[in-house]
Amino acid sequence: MQDNSHEPAQAQRRFCILCVWFGALAHLSKDSRRVAWAGVLLVPLFWLLDGAIDVYLFGLGEAFHHGLFEMEPVELYMRLLVSVLFVLFGLYAAILLDRAERAGHALRESNAELESLKSELEHLVEADPLTGTYNRRKFHDVLDRAVANAERHDHRFALLMIDVDHFKLINDTHGHQIGDEVLRGVCERISGAVRSADQLFRVGGEEFCLLANVAGGEDIGPLAEKLRKVVAGRPFLVVGNITASIGIAHFREGDTQESIYARADEAMYEAKRRGRNCVVSSAA
Repeated sequence: MQDNSHEPAQAQRRFCILCVWFGALAHLSKDSRRVAWAGVLLVPLFWLLDGAIDVYLFGLGEAFHHGLFEMEPVELYMRLLVSVLFVLFGLYAAILLDRAERAGHALRESNAELESLKSELEHLVEADPLTGTYNRRKFHDVLDRAVANAERHDHRFALLMIDVDHFKLINDTHGHQIGDEVLRGVCERISGAVRSADQLFRVGGEEFCLLANVAGGEDIGPLAEKLRKVVAGRPFLVVGNITASIGIAHFREGDTQESIYARADEAMYEAKRRGRNCVVSSAA
């Protein structure tokens, strides 16, 4: 009588092997699973090819199915061994591919984080920490490029110097914290009123510069007047009404950073001398 007591144990081992196989596949990416299944699909192809070689090349059997199903134990074990190697190789290649994909994904995430940190660092270097506008360092870089473009490509621009009136009195009367709130408020009002192509910079304590593009013979005076009204248009909390004096300097042939800045600064001081809260344009 044949002893079949070992069959349940074999079935359990097969079930465990299948569980391990599908468990491994479940943690792999879609492309990696395809590689693993390719190793499995190679098994029947190998059996068909080996059977065909045995029958048609070596004459081992009268028909194809003889070479496929009727074989010596040694040959059966060899086929099983090669089949297992195909499956294991497919799984190993799938695991390597999955690790490479995960490493590539992690590398892309790291690069994205580095780019974000780089942008944040550049912003910190170029931005004024109080108002969030560009700082004086960035102003000189941008003004230098603007002068160069105006000379080479005739890209005209105007420089507006904006100074908050009686700001020292605000600090002395209400404290620096209120003064900082005023500066932030002035900056927000100006930023909301300028054009998208214009750039605002904080170049001093209460001094701002606006680099405004000028198309053709455009008069930048209305924009400066608009900014003056925006600042004085409604009172600030605690300090009440705030005004600003604005000086304008248009780029002219032969200008340098220093010369156009000096003319804008002089025009702003002329606005101060005229009683503040007004706009003065330097002589062309």
